[in-house]
Amino acid sequence: MKFEYKKWFLENPQFPKHRKPNTIDLWHTADTQELFKQNLEKYPDSIHLQNYLKNPITYSYNNYGFRTPDDFNLEGDGNVFLGCSHTFGIGHYLEDTWSYKLSKKIDGKNYNISEPGSGIMTQYRYLNYFKDKIKFKNVFHYLPNEDWGRYEIINDDMFMGIFPDEYKSSYLVDVLYNDKFIHMVNYVYIDAIRYMLNEMGCNYYLLTNSFLLLGEINPYHKTLIPARDLMHYYTLDQAEICNIFYYKYKNNMTDNKDNFLLLNELDPRKIF
Repeated sequence: MKFEYKKWFLENPQFPKHRKPNTIDLWHTADTQELFKQNLEKYPDSIHLQNYLKNPITYSYNNYGFRTPDDFNLEGDGNVFLGCSHTFGIGHYLEDTWSYKLSKKIDGKNYNISEPGSGIMTQYRYLNYFKDKIKFKNVFHYLPNEDWGRYEIINDDMFMGIFPDEYKSSYLVDVLYNDKFIHMVNYVYIDAIRYMLNEMGCNYYLLTNSFLLLGEINPYHKTLIPARDLMHYYTLDQAEICNIFYYKYKNNMTDNKDNFLLLNELDPRKIF
């Protein structure tokens, strides 16, 4: 085979082109201005939506186009935050995201390399690409149920995400989206991440609890603050993800070995 994947991979990191380094966006992916206007018309008396109207969210990107206040370089040690839109913080102020909160609790720079809409394939690829471009001691990986069926393929010299809803009438649904195959793929990549971090001497913390199970987002809730797009987690859920990871961190509950059965036992309502 003439094709050398690793060489091509390192030369083609394929980060999203719509996020320019060192810029600021007012809207991003699912959190669109059009959706916000629709929600305002539907829920005009929501104090939460009115607050977002008066105090808009901003998405500020670092030197690689990722949502974190710290540039990616080798000048200081940090901690990696790995995941999808929940880790990126779609629909939330940066200060309300679990990665930002956790970064403030522990020492080190905030190396958030999360990607909205991604699954473990993309997350592994990002971690593999950045492992030699930043220095870090810990990786906090949030991989909820909604991420497990997200794959990516290489096509025409680029990475493409694929989702089950796009292939409802295709044989790919039966092959790629049965529970056994989904779990096999994710476990393989979890093991690959674990091996990589063990070789580097880094701590790995994995969490798979999904907070989408708590029910539909209520824009009028008196105590729970919803995400601006009314699709992502409440701010309290973000805080609880932070708390679980901090609990694991303080108690040295790493996942460098296969402790997966322990993960779902960490119910935040039982811990705190």
